[in-house]
Amino acid sequence: MRSDFKFKFIFLCASHTLLHVYTNLPLALLPVLMKEYNLSVFIASLIISIPRIIQLFFSLPTGLIADRLGYKRLISLSLFLEVLAAAVILFYPSVETIVLAFSLTALASTIYHPPALSAAADILPLNFRSRGLGFHGASGTLGVSLGPITLGLFLNHFGWRFVYLIWLIPILIAAFIALFIDLDMVREKKIEEHEISISTPIRKVFTLTFISLLLLMLFRTAAGTSISTYITTYLTEDKLLDPALASMIFGINPLIGLSSSIIGGYLGDRLGWKKSFTIIFSTVSIALFIVMISQTAFQAIAFYILYGFFNSMSMPISSSLVANIIPSGARGTAYSIYFIPMSLIGIAMPIILSFLIGIFNISVIFPIAIILYLTSLIIVQLLKING
Repeated sequence: MRSDFKFKFIFLCASHTLLHVYTNLPLALLPVLMKEYNLSVFIASLIISIPRIIQLFFSLPTGLIADRLGYKRLISLSLFLEVLAAAVILFYPSVETIVLAFSLTALASTIYHPPALSAAADILPLNFRSRGLGFHGASGTLGVSLGPITLGLFLNHFGWRFVYLIWLIPILIAAFIALFIDLDMVREKKIEEHEISISTPIRKVFTLTFISLLLLMLFRTAAGTSISTYITTYLTEDKLLDPALASMIFGINPLIGLSSSIIGGYLGDRLGWKKSFTIIFSTVSIALFIVMISQTAFQAIAFYILYGFFNSMSMPISSSLVANIIPSGARGTAYSIYFIPMSLIGIAMPIILSFLIGIFNISVIFPIAIILYLTSLIIVQLLKING
């Protein structure tokens, strides 16, 4: 890679970190909001699901726009939406405006990922693509961690809204910088080299191979959503942890697993996607089973962190598979479609689980997730994807 490509890739990683500092705050805040506003589990699930409906609605259009209008404007727009979400939280404190702010954050993520992943895939050489996307994924994981960690640090001293204020200025600066970095030169060069038109029809993205990958991601995301949505509630209700401490653990988990995205990319390059996914899904299933039967909070936390470490390893491998099977000029569309099953299941699972939690208890999230991960493992063995 030339030095200018390295600079652009470093910016993509930094922007990915800042984009995600607000991403997991709704999940970390769930027990806090339930107490502050006296919400039922079902209403709390709607607070999580409504932003994901917004995310789903805009998934495909943002990918199509990314393939046609370029990357930097959409990356900048996504960061400005994060700033707007923080402003709404700070100045209009109500349940309705909280849902609006969470929706803006979800929309920002939807707008950001197709152009950012496409730009990163275009910048990186083929023999470094999985590892490079691993670094990009790790930078997002860092952001996912920083939000709940800062929440845990300041919750009992300044209140939960203070976390949005802390990150507002850095995100605003990155939004302006994005306007002056030319990421689209790389995109145009790649399109010319491969003789791919940016008007590549959607039907060319929907190959049997790509649909198979979407099926796998549907089950994997359903499993992960089952845990991530209610893990802070589980830690506060079942293991009796303070909400601030539960948020810290929720944030520390991906922080400790920060290297796992890089390791996952390396594993994908060395072992291939099938062996890598087999190792990952087997390990997370065992880890969740031990969490489910754990007798102490320490044991549950330790194996939850192990689960998070291995779970994060799967993202760069799946992102690299998309880049391998889709030509450059259609990758924005492909990545946006790739996120649609995740959005769909992200909408449905919190609501479904809220009913199951009402019937059984909060621990029901673990057998559900284990079954879904084992289903993913079976699908991996049946799929035929080159890469």
